[in-house]
Order: sequence, then structure tokens, then C-alpha cells
Amino acid sequence: MVEFCPECGNLLRKKACRCGYTQYETTTTKIPLLQVWNPPHPNIIYCKLTATPYDTLKSMLKKGNYPAKLKEVKEKLKKKLYSCLDCVYYDETLFLCKFRNKYITKDSICKTFEPFENI
Repeated sequence: MVEFCPECGNLLRKKACRCGYTQYETTTTKIPLLQVWNPPHPNIIYCKLTATPYDTLKSMLKKGNYPAKLKEVKEKLKKKLYSCLDCVYYDETLFLCKFRNKYITKDSICKTFEPFENI
């Protein structure tokens, strides 16, 4: 069956369109969900949370300045409190990682993890 995008009228291939429209039927079919635990380094998560350049953080750590927020990030990673539920790219209703375009569990985390948590 040939399908067309309701937004722009282009031919849909693999349920995605160049205009950004996506149509996933995850509620009607059972999809295998992947379990991934490959978290990024705590320094990278800290930089994303605080909008600090990585080079600035490295120079701070070399000088002996260890931010309290970085300790908090490390503890959350150890206790597995960070997961895809806290990620910008995760769609909870579809169990879909929009960045990787894969169906994953809520407990998963990968290198592209980008938290939406405010400081």
C-alpha cells in the first residue's frame, strides 16, 4: 500500500517523511524493546546539564575544583537513576528513541543521552 504524508504530500517510506512527520503504530502491534546500558561519561552529562564547555571542565578539574553537581551526576549514574525517561530524545508513549530511531525500554541509557533536567 502506498502512503503519502498528510503534512506535505510526499511519499512515505518506512513511516517517516523529510518534513519530520512520523507515524508509528506501536499501540496496536507488539514490538521488541531493546535493553541498552551504555551511559556517557559523567563529565559529559555535567557539561550538558550546566552548558559548560568540556575544555573548561577539564581545566577546572586539573586545578582541583570539583563541582558538587558533578558528584551528584556520578552518584545518579551509579544508582542508575538516569535513564531514557530523563532524555530529550525519548518518546515515552511510543517507547522510541527519536535520535537512534529504535524502540527501547525505560531503563535504558546510551551515549547520546541528553538530560532535560534543570539545575
